[in-house]
Amino acid sequence: MVAMIYLDYAATTPLAPEVLTAMQPYLTDVFANPASDHGPGRKAKKAVEGARAQVAALIGATPEEIIWTSGATEANNLAIKGALEFRGVDNAHIVTSKTEHKCVLDTCRHLESVYGARGLRVTYLKPGPEGCVTAQQVIDALTPQTVLVSLMWVSNELGTINEVEQLALLLRERGVLLHVDAVQAAGKLVIDLATTPIDLLSLSAHKIYGPKGIGALFVRKRPRARVAPQLHGGGHEQGMRSGTLAPHQSVGMGAAFALAATRLADDATRISALRDRLWMRLQALPRLHRNGSGAAAPHILNVSFEGVEGEALRAMLPALAVSSGSACSSATREPSYVLRALGRSDALANASLRFSLGRSTTEAEIDAAARQLIDAVLWLRDISGDAAGSVAAPTSDNVFDYPTPLWTQFLEAAGNSGEFAAGTADVVTVKVENRASASWLALHLRVAEGRVVDARFTAFGCPVGIAVGHWLAVWAIGKTAAELHALTTAELRRVLEIPDDKLHCALMGEDALQSIAIPQAQTR
Repeated sequence: MVAMIYLDYAATTPLAPEVLTAMQPYLTDVFANPASDHGPGRKAKKAVEGARAQVAALIGATPEEIIWTSGATEANNLAIKGALEFRGVDNAHIVTSKTEHKCVLDTCRHLESVYGARGLRVTYLKPGPEGCVTAQQVIDALTPQTVLVSLMWVSNELGTINEVEQLALLLRERGVLLHVDAVQAAGKLVIDLATTPIDLLSLSAHKIYGPKGIGALFVRKRPRARVAPQLHGGGHEQGMRSGTLAPHQSVGMGAAFALAATRLADDATRISALRDRLWMRLQALPRLHRNGSGAAAPHILNVSFEGVEGEALRAMLPALAVSSGSACSSATREPSYVLRALGRSDALANASLRFSLGRSTTEAEIDAAARQLIDAVLWLRDISGDAAGSVAAPTSDNVFDYPTPLWTQFLEAAGNSGEFAAGTADVVTVKVENRASASWLALHLRVAEGRVVDARFTAFGCPVGIAVGHWLAVWAIGKTAAELHALTTAELRRVLEIPDDKLHCALMGEDALQSIAIPQAQTR
C-alpha cells in the first residue's frame, strides 16, 4: 500500500493542532449558551467575541462587521438573497460570473426563478482564456438597475485571481454593492477591507485549518451594507442571523484566522514554490494544458491531460487525494462547468485534475505525485494506442471499489493492447463508439480458416470499458464469427460483474462483436 499524498487542501484542510487546543475547553468546560445572561454564558460570549475580533483582524475589518454563519454557503446565500430582498427585487439586476461556486450560481438561479416575473435578472460573465474576470467586464455589464455584483476573489477550481480590488473602487463610485466570495483568498492573499471598499465578503473556517460547520459574512458598517435575514428566530447576530452560536466553533475559526495572519507570507512563498515545482515536473508529459494562466493564488494548480479519460486517470492514482473534473458514473456525464466556461472541450474538462497544496505538503510528495501522474497518463495513452512504446503495468489499489473481475482485467489490459504491425495479413478491425460517454473500443483480430487466432484491442474510456476490451480480446481467440456474435450483453455483464451504471460499456462490447465480419475467402 502506497502512502496517501493529500493534494486537496482547496476542498478542506486538516484542523491545525493550535486550533484544536484552543477549541477543547469549549467542548467540555465552557459549554453555556453565549446568549445566556449569567456567568457561564458571559464567559462563552467573551470567547465568541474574542474569536470575532480574530477573524476581523485577518481581513482588516472591525469585529462588529463579522456575522457568524454555518459556513460559506450560508454566508453567500445571506449576502446575495439578503441584499436583494432588503433593496427590493423588482426589476433588480445582478452581475456574477459563470465560474462562481455552485452556491452562488444556484442562489442566483433561485432568485431568477422566484422573482423573474417581477423583472429580476442576472448577467453571467464568461472569464477570459486566462481564467479571470476583469473589472472592465463587470463595469461593461452594469445597467441602471444593477443592485449587486457577486464575484469570487480566487477561483476555487483554477486558483486565478479576479480583479476585485480594482472593481471595488469602481463600484463604490457607482453606488453598486459588491459581494465577494473570499473562501480561497483568506489566509492566502492579503485582504484589507479598511482600504478595499467591498461591501459583503464570505469566509469559511475549514479552508484555512479551522473546523467545519462555521463561516462568517463580513457586512460593512460604513457606508452601511444592509441584508435581510434568511434565518428568523431570536434576532441573534444583530438581527441578521438567528440561532444559538457554538462557542467551540467560533473559537476554532478565530484561532485559525489568527494563525493564518502569522503565517500568511511564509505559507504563500513556500506553497507557491511547490506548486511551480509540480507544474515543472508534469511538463515532462506532452500535450498538457494548464487551466488558468492569469494571476493566481499560491495553492492551486489545475491541469488537463490530453489523450486520457478522467475516471480512468483517477483510478490509476489511488495514492493521490486530488479533485477531478470528471465523473463517468453513467452513459452521460457532466464535465466541469468552470473549464467549459473557459473554452475547454468536454474531453479535456473530464481529464482535468485540480491539485491544491497546503502547509503539510513536501517536495518529496510533489515529486512522488508527479511520477505517479506521468506513469498513469503514459499507461492509459498506451492502451488507446496513443503513446509510443509500452509502459510498465500498474500496481494500483482498487480504492473506488470496482468489482474484482473488472479491476483484474483493467490492470492486465496492457498485456494485449495495441494493434498488429503494419502489413500483418488477415487482420479484421472493428471500432465502436459511445458518444454519450465519449468512449470507444476497437478490436483487432487476426483470423485464419474462419477462426480468430490472435487478438488485440485499443480503447479510450473508463476502467470498465478498458476491462471489457481486454477480456474480449482474450476470450475471442479460437472463436468463429458465429460464436463472437452469440455473446450477449447480459453474459458479459455476468462474467465481469458490470454494474447497472456501466451498462453502456457492456453494450459497447456487444456492438463491437456484432460488427465483426470475417471475409468469405477466409471461411473456406
